[in-house]
Amino acid sequence: MPKKSYSILIFFIIVALVISGIISFHRSKMESDFKQVELVMSLNELRELCYQEGYDENEWLVKIKNSGINSIAIQEDTLESLALSEKILYFSGQEFNKLNFFLKTIDLFEKYQSLPGETYIIFKDKNDYFRIKDNLQRQLGENLVRDLTIFPYKGLKVKGSEEKLADLSLGFSEEDIELVRNLGFQVILRLKNFSPMNKEDIDFKFKESDEAGKISGIIFDGETALGYPFQENLIFTAKILKTKGYPFGIIEFTGQKGIETIAQSASELAVRVHSITKEEMVIIPKQEALDRWIRAAKERKVRIFYIKPFMKSDSDLIEENLSYIRAIKENLKASGFSTGKASLLSATYQEPKIFVLLLILGVISGGLILLKNIFNLKKYQEYSLLFLGILFSLFLLFLNQEIFLIKLMALLAALIFPTLAI
Repeated sequence: MPKKSYSILIFFIIVALVISGIISFHRSKMESDFKQVELVMSLNELRELCYQEGYDENEWLVKIKNSGINSIAIQEDTLESLALSEKILYFSGQEFNKLNFFLKTIDLFEKYQSLPGETYIIFKDKNDYFRIKDNLQRQLGENLVRDLTIFPYKGLKVKGSEEKLADLSLGFSEEDIELVRNLGFQVILRLKNFSPMNKEDIDFKFKESDEAGKISGIIFDGETALGYPFQENLIFTAKILKTKGYPFGIIEFTGQKGIETIAQSASELAVRVHSITKEEMVIIPKQEALDRWIRAAKERKVRIFYIKPFMKSDSDLIEENLSYIRAIKENLKASGFSTGKASLLSATYQEPKIFVLLLILGVISGGLILLKNIFNLKKYQEYSLLFLGILFSLFLLFLNQEIFLIKLMALLAALIFPTLAI
């Protein structure tokens, strides 16, 4: 390897090391007060435990509040959740025909003849009727959702099977929000995406969230973020989050589609979320779970713990979960953290683009040294690879793929420099 060429590559690597030190210093300075972790549980999962154990819901919520839970996550209603809370009755066309067989002697029911593939929904409360109707018409179309009046109740006749309608998100229950807020919890809303969704639909979702009053943040529900798969919709979602100042969660290891685009546009509001899955909670030892929470806070800057309850125990299941929550809070405190509304970085350190390019140049230089040691590259090959590496990086930056580029360079650095050290 020519001495001059080698010296230039080493120089670029040294510059990259200096730049990385500057970036680390600035980020460390900003993160010194970044120490508050929000402990969150899902209202649906808490209710499931109450039903299973025959425990009073309000008493259970008070106990987890006293044990350390700060916030309750509220998911959008579904037909099933509305039926379980006895706010609606819903049944298929076939079930309706069976019912009608007994009621057709009553004048009121003589006119109703159901068709295959229809679902019927009857509401107790007029406000629920309007909310569910709006949501169904947005997701299915107005022509598939028709009024059905069975005095004194309001109802809907929906073209679609129960299976098709089961996963549709139908807005938030005012009663649930009022319940958890009156008990002193902060509220996190789980907005759910549907496809196709346009900007009007996104705006509608956020207007529904506004009706919940002051909220602690938003964690998108399901496999996709609000607005996916269209990038312009995801950017629109990010814009609304910034306008309203809503923090939003990025759930680790789930690969939620579209969340990176939103995070790139509203990074100052992003909060990393960790959760142990329902399946893992069946088998994970309590101490291992506790260690995992603390590692998430220390090593990966997680600031929302989305805690799922144990659903099985050899002892008192309620007390087992309360003990678990208290232990998480105590371990956080022992590690220098406090609990409450999730900390956001007081400012977002955005490194200059030139810093990014110099870091990339350092990684490329390390790669060239490795390739020269293996393949004995000629000078023109070396310069060609250097030029192509820079050109490829600029191309990704031009496409607003900075996050992907940084991840790629981090991976290459993790492969190149340890190999050079051997």
